[in-house]
Amino acid sequence: MAQLRLASDTTTLPAGEAAYRVIRQAILDLGFEPGAALSENALAAQLGTSRTPIREALQRLAREGLIFVLPQRGTIVAPLDFETFRAAYFVRASLESCAAAEAARISGKAAQDELEDSLARQRVILADWDEGRFWDENNRFHQIILRHAGVPSVWQVVQDSKFHLDRMRRAHLDLGPDYRFETVVAEHAAITDAIVRGDVAAASGGMHEHIAKVLPRVELLKAARPELFEAEKPLTQIVDAEVTPRRRNLSNNAAGKPGGT
Repeated sequence: MAQLRLASDTTTLPAGEAAYRVIRQAILDLGFEPGAALSENALAAQLGTSRTPIREALQRLAREGLIFVLPQRGTIVAPLDFETFRAAYFVRASLESCAAAEAARISGKAAQDELEDSLARQRVILADWDEGRFWDENNRFHQIILRHAGVPSVWQVVQDSKFHLDRMRRAHLDLGPDYRFETVVAEHAAITDAIVRGDVAAASGGMHEHIAKVLPRVELLKAARPELFEAEKPLTQIVDAEVTPRRRNLSNNAAGKPGGT
């Protein structure tokens, strides 16, 4: 189990919200790998809190599809789900390809300074290698494009579907074949050049290819670590199979019908 502790920026939050953020981040960072069992008692001990905020956090994570609470089996981190990933990928690729095209059409050179400043920061971070800072700057680069496309609020739409995408991304980077992050910066540079030149087709195509690069690597990860993905009988089916009969029995008992135990 990952070793958890509350970050400094969570100390003023309600206990349930703080626990939720820490556990969610651990799932993203693969501190809790897909299929890992989670214990309320252990999580409460690590975070120095009672079980109540842990239970609140786990309920939220279950609603988001990041964990499964299995009757008589406990709480399990949800496997990677290729269908959910594809849906999140589709949303992001579609929106950001359109945004890159629009930025090239209406901004062009007006976007140059901001994008090139971001590229310079990416190269500095790459030389010193700080993964957290790199992904922060990566997000900033994409937000700059949305802003110059005139649709800054679309970033929230991207973010809403992005966690499942990021979870898969972290898995394929950390557990899959080696990946050269220089490639990410080179692709960002090509997109920047297309936007500055006002080349709508190149900006859109470059962004789409940039985001699509994750697809073959996820397939490689799926072949190398199949246990991280949904099994032949997904856990969602197991939950339905175990919970539905119990609900049926409870209904029968309440109606005075046989079938309960």
